[in-house]
Amino acid sequence: MAFQIDPLVVVAILGLVNFVKALGLSGKVLTVASMVIGVLIAISVQLLPPDVVKIVIVGLLSGLGACGFYDFGSMIAPKQQTSDLNTLQPMARKS
Repeated sequence: MAFQIDPLVVVAILGLVNFVKALGLSGKVLTVASMVIGVLIAISVQLLPPDVVKIVIVGLLSGLGACGFYDFGSMIAPKQQTSDLNTLQPMARKS
């Protein structure tokens, strides 16, 4: 039996880890909590029907996003620096 990881599962694990981090866990405790979260979700994905898993994960991600514990945009696109247009210098012309 091949084991595939659904991208939604990965995002759910990242969201839950960020939630646990916001509760104040850090260091080794956060590492253990992250591993436990990952294992529990992996077991759930294997034991529950796929439709139930999708519904739970979408609900979880919606709730985390709505309450601000998880910023979906920062996971999709890296932060870009904005430059001040006033500091741009015109290009020199070649003669």
